[in-house]
Amino acid sequence: MLFIDIVSWEPKDQNEIMKRFENWEPPEGIEIIGQWIDLSNCRTVVVYDAEDAKAYAAATFPWRDICYFDSFPVMEASELMEFLSEKMK
Repeated sequence: MLFIDIVSWEPKDQNEIMKRFENWEPPEGIEIIGQWIDLSNCRTVVVYDAEDAKAYAAATFPWRDICYFDSFPVMEASELMEFLSEKMK
């Protein structure tokens, strides 16, 4: 399932974030599609495919003590429109 996460942190934690990110690898079941850093604040936006809830938990758990996660399940607009048109018949 596709997700968009907006991950934010306190400015005081910037060095720790950078240190952890250098060694972090996505866990099994997580495929990172894209990641963007907000140049004006302490946050990043990540688009990824999560195989299941366990993969999601494995990806976020190491960061929960230092980051705030806003996670949104998403679907491409064309795929949603096709799904809705089939369900409305």
